[in-house]
Amino acid sequence: MEGCVDSKLALETVEELIIFIDLDNFKEISEKQGWATYKPNEVTGALTHLVSDFVRKHLGEVIYGLDEKRGTEECMLRLTGALSHNVIVNDLEFILSKIQNIGLECGCDVSVSIGVARGPYTPIRPTGPYQWSKRLFKGQAQRLAHKALKRAKRQGGNKIIFL
Repeated sequence: MEGCVDSKLALETVEELIIFIDLDNFKEISEKQGWATYKPNEVTGALTHLVSDFVRKHLGEVIYGLDEKRGTEECMLRLTGALSHNVIVNDLEFILSKIQNIGLECGCDVSVSIGVARGPYTPIRPTGPYQWSKRLFKGQAQRLAHKALKRAKRQGGNKIIFL
């Protein structure tokens, strides 16, 4: 048929960039500082705002972990579409340095590790804060980003690792 597009040929591979962010050794730091467990403190409150700004700027999606009521200690983000590697790296480095500076102002040595990976888009419904689920690792990019995060932590934290 002329003018008819074969739907199989019209499909494209859509990629996603998955970003895992996690505060390093935060339970120990929180206990040492005497911060309440279920309330935002200077660090978790700042991370919540930094992640919100990052997601808004890059038209991303929070899949797991952003929590304005309790503060954010860890989260998983998804970005799709045309992405500038340099801009994303700069923005993630800003989050690293900002958290470290806030820690210094509070008198604690706090840092953040970030794991990043790209892969084929995998549909995952976002969960609420603190609703960790194995289904978060359904896709290739999610598993690789988590592996990158663990590698960043093994290397001492305060790093961004891309896989």
